[in-house]
Amino acid sequence: MSLRAARLSIWPFVVAAFALRVCVELWFKPVTWRIDPSGVAFLVWTVVQAACFLVPWVGHALLTRGVRQRPATWEVAAGTGSFVASTSPRWISPPAILFGWLAGGFVLTERVPGEDRVRLADLPGNVALSIAVPAVVLAGAAAVLLLNRPRLTLDRNGITKQSVTRRTFLRWDRLLPGGPPAPPRGAATITLQRQPATPGGPPVPSPLPTGPLHVDPAFLAETIRHYVEHPEHRAAIGTQQELDRLRAALA
Repeated sequence: MSLRAARLSIWPFVVAAFALRVCVELWFKPVTWRIDPSGVAFLVWTVVQAACFLVPWVGHALLTRGVRQRPATWEVAAGTGSFVASTSPRWISPPAILFGWLAGGFVLTERVPGEDRVRLADLPGNVALSIAVPAVVLAGAAAVLLLNRPRLTLDRNGITKQSVTRRTFLRWDRLLPGGPPAPPRGAATITLQRQPATPGGPPVPSPLPTGPLHVDPAFLAETIRHYVEHPEHRAAIGTQQELDRLRAALA
């Protein structure tokens, strides 16, 4: 399975989390009303609600287990002259599926008077709201999956950090040589050191989150350090030949 397919395959599981929560609300909630004592009923309800999120999450993790390991390489963005680290499916899957689960909570329901049944709440405009609000939430989750954010791009000029809402560019010639060091195992961030704003001042730290990226953090740190210290190789960034040379140099 390709990385893009693994990321887009999250969407059915987002919808599954939404559907499971709505079904539990409409058809399983009445079951808990017949469980005694109430503490046990609440525990059962909590476990089932959690399962509406956990089952899709585990399902997607099993489906994409072959691409969940972060590799010591870059994607070559053909025609753009850049290396790219896309969003990791392992990172984006839980929040996206959680959005689906939350969307299900916006479908407003109520108990049918005098019966052990649940129906859509009989409120003015409820049907429209119960469709519109979940649709907006699900559309937001779909947009994040399609946009492939956060991601990191390297080109001949520098590093571009693209979050969901913000874009930051760091020039190679503004980064200090010698860093960043290889991050400790399990670290979710590496820190780049930029040249001081005024001569003689202290270096300016620039944190770079690695947790969301589908690239090995140690390889990422080594790549940045390599291009900071070897400007003669920057012009070739974005080619397969340069990627092969880089991996051989850092092996």
